[in-house]
Amino acid sequence: MLIVHENMPEEAANVAQAVKSTYGIDSVIELIGLEETFTPIPKFKGYWHSSIRVAGALREFTTESGKETGKAILLLTHRDLYLGDDNQEDNWIFGYNTGNISVVSGARMKREDNVPSDELHVSRDLYLSRLKVLGVHEIGHDVINRERMQIATWVNAKTGYELNLGPHCTDNTCVMYEVVDIKAPPQTDGYMRLGTEKRFDASLDDLIRRLRPDYLCTDCRDSVKIGASYE
Repeated sequence: MLIVHENMPEEAANVAQAVKSTYGIDSVIELIGLEETFTPIPKFKGYWHSSIRVAGALREFTTESGKETGKAILLLTHRDLYLGDDNQEDNWIFGYNTGNISVVSGARMKREDNVPSDELHVSRDLYLSRLKVLGVHEIGHDVINRERMQIATWVNAKTGYELNLGPHCTDNTCVMYEVVDIKAPPQTDGYMRLGTEKRFDASLDDLIRRLRPDYLCTDCRDSVKIGASYE
């Protein structure tokens, strides 16, 4: 597969190692620039990810650089990403997957809270661990059977706003368990609904502490199927 990054070489190398150890997938790492691909959201100093435009730009990049255009791609970006351009604050995301294209943002992984930052305020090891977990997680959406998973939804307990986050594992020691924040938000602020069950443990740092040594629960491990685009 191809890992492309926006000036994040160390992060890309660490994610590549995690992807290799978890799925046995080898990666080629390339630098990329996508200045005109993401749509700015000035209100939040973030970017609308526009998966169609990002996918198009990545395919164009692989064609121009002579890479095999059928390869799976993981993009690492420093940009703070949102699921839409409707000025809804709850729409921020750590990353997303669409088919064999995955995107992970490091913007909210550099502090003890989820506030976007260009500067590192936590240990580099923790920062890199956060990125590795998200990279393996997003690729997992494409290579792991989703039939046994449940739909995860972020629920803002104060406003009632709900954000569909797609199918996720119900085992909270598995990398495919969903996370909605760096730290678990107070129950009065919000929670993750997984299927019909309320979960209050959907934080990235808690998942890292619970995580199995090989990242995947038995059910997810047994359902991994690596397609030709990852070869």
